[in-house]
Amino acid sequence: MVRPLTEKNICLRCKGARLLCGKKTCPILLKKSVLKSLVPFEFDKTLRNVELFGPSPPGFFVGHFNYPKVYLGPLVPFQKFEINLDISDYHILDAPELWFGKSLVDIVRYRSSLVRNNFKIDVNIGKKSRKNTPPLKVQRLLETSQELSMAARPVDTETKLEKMNLSMMMDNHALPMGPSGMTEKIRITENTKVHPKVEYVVSDTDLNATEAVSKYLYFKGQVPESTIKRVFSAGLLGKKTRRRIVPTRWSITAVDDIISKALIKEIKRFPEIDNYQIFENTYLDNHFKILLFPGKFTYEMNEAWSTNSLWNSSLDGVQRCLKPQIMTDYEFYKGRKDYASNITGAYYAARKSVCEYLFHIKRQARVLIFREVSGGYVVPLGVWLIRETVRD
Repeated sequence: MVRPLTEKNICLRCKGARLLCGKKTCPILLKKSVLKSLVPFEFDKTLRNVELFGPSPPGFFVGHFNYPKVYLGPLVPFQKFEINLDISDYHILDAPELWFGKSLVDIVRYRSSLVRNNFKIDVNIGKKSRKNTPPLKVQRLLETSQELSMAARPVDTETKLEKMNLSMMMDNHALPMGPSGMTEKIRITENTKVHPKVEYVVSDTDLNATEAVSKYLYFKGQVPESTIKRVFSAGLLGKKTRRRIVPTRWSITAVDDIISKALIKEIKRFPEIDNYQIFENTYLDNHFKILLFPGKFTYEMNEAWSTNSLWNSSLDGVQRCLKPQIMTDYEFYKGRKDYASNITGAYYAARKSVCEYLFHIKRQARVLIFREVSGGYVVPLGVWLIRETVRD
């Protein structure tokens, strides 16, 4: 009896040469070739007793596995990775709002140059109890990481890892992540510069997180999106007893949702557009068409994943049985109460960008977005791609 093909033995038979998976570029080779071009050692190896020193973008990441006890910590560049950036430009490594137009290789190179420094903690940091109070060492690691997450510019940071795993982690919501390891020490070696509005909302322990994000950081402060999501994820917003650490992938969607809802509230006060408007854009084999119709605000997004695109690939390498897959989510004038489970985070990312446009022109409209994903989109890069492509 012949064993059915699986994703694992397709790769073993192909080894990136025949592209049996149907993609235009082998995602495994892409990720590994980028890393191999940056480091003088073999990919998927482990280094022990690694000391890191360099300008953190600043970067901060919270995982979601094993919630509510999660792994988190700052992102610090590894000295042996050569990315040819001036120190003042290191902020681009964790600022996807500046990436539109960059190549896939550049983006993976940016992210693979940063090392995730991890330690474990309970997310409920606002609730003081004997059960969830972390050891003093972990408290100090958290405080330093939170200080780093507030920074408005790259900050020289020193860390030490027991061991560092050379690998890449891809996520459909969050940014790609490079090597990682459990940290023993995190030390900021220079004064951090903090945006005044960030400092204000962090110090105000009676302000709820939604108001902090939309009113003070977004509208009044015009704080960069990457900074808003960092401080939200680091558990620095909201009323004192309700503050908690939020996994990065959840914080991205939460901030997009909070800001777009605030924009929609304002948009509904504006007159309707009096004509039909069509926009289109393409980036990294993601094709968008945005249609605006006269009428009260409504929003619908459709995604079409073409045959052998990233999430519509055949496990046996045979294309004849595959069909394009279409997903839809929508909301009427009164909004939606449940999560957009078909399109997930991309729904909120695109909604935020189109709402920014309507807010800018001071009009409301019925919105229809089509996203077609083709085979050239070989690795997930996060919902920033949707947000920035629709915005542009």
